[in-house]
Amino acid sequence: MKKSRWKIPFFGLALMLGVVLGATLLVSYPTVWNPMHRYVMEDKIAEQNVTSEQLEAVFSDAENISGGLWNETPYQEITDDLKFRRLNAKEVSHYEDVRELMNLAKIVTASCLGLALFGFIIVGWRNVLRAGFASFVLLGVIFGTWMLINWHSLFKSLHWIVFQDASWKLPNGSYSLGLFPHEMWQFTGGMIGGIVGIVLVAGFILSRRK
Repeated sequence: MKKSRWKIPFFGLALMLGVVLGATLLVSYPTVWNPMHRYVMEDKIAEQNVTSEQLEAVFSDAENISGGLWNETPYQEITDDLKFRRLNAKEVSHYEDVRELMNLAKIVTASCLGLALFGFIIVGWRNVLRAGFASFVLLGVIFGTWMLINWHSLFKSLHWIVFQDASWKLPNGSYSLGLFPHEMWQFTGGMIGGIVGIVLVAGFILSRRK
C-alpha cells in the first residue's frame, strides 16, 4: 500500500472532478434548469413592465435555448422559433460551442468516475472517498474565497479556461445577457457546489464508518 499512497490524491481528484462535472450536467438538464431559472428570474423579468403573455414568452424562449443544449437542433432553427426576441449570430455560435463542450463533459465525467472506481480497487474505496472530500474542501476554499472577493473575475477566468478565447463574450444588448444574467450563474454555482458537497461529505462520512 505504501507504494500506492501517491496515487490516492490522484484518484481523489478524479472523483471530485467527476462529481463536479456530473453535478453541472445535472443542473443544466431541462427538468432541473427550467424551474430553477424561473425561480431566480421571474420577479426580475416581471419588474421590466412586461405583460403576463410576454413573461411566458420569455420563459418559453429560455427553455428552448437551454433545452437546445440537450438535443441536436441547430441553433439557427431554435432562434427562428423564439417568441419574444431572436438570438444574434454571436449567441448562435456560442451556444453551438457550449453544446460541443457539454458533449465532451459527458465523456470526461464518465472517464473520471471510471478512474475513481478503478482507484477503489487499487488504493481502497475509503482512501479515494477521503481524498475526494479533501480535494473538494481545498478547491472549495480557493474558489469560494475568490467568488466572495470578486465574482466577475472568477466568472471570466473560468470562461477563458473553458473556451480558450473570447468567443463567450456576447455583445451588449444580447438576448442571453438578459435571460441568464450573473445572478443566475451565481445561484447555479451555489447549486452545483451544494450537490457536490452533499455527495462528497456523504462519501467521507461513509468512509469513516467501521
